[in-house]
Amino acid sequence: MTRNMKLTAGGLLLLLGLVFAVQNSAVVEVRIVAWSIQMSQALVIFVTGAAGLIAGFFLGTAYRITRQT
Repeated sequence: MTRNMKLTAGGLLLLLGLVFAVQNSAVVEVRIVAWSIQMSQALVIFVTGAAGLIAGFFLGTAYRITRQT
């Protein structure tokens, strides 16, 4: 796949994710162990997506580093 096609596909996925998040903007309560917070569902979707991307990047990088040694 060419770089332009990858950028286009990534942009479309990002746009779809943003549309999904905006349509789910109701306030929800998030509970983690004994901690509780109320925030927009769109923000929850964005934060969990960003956390997944970051975790995937670091895990992928760690995997590549361990395969090289």
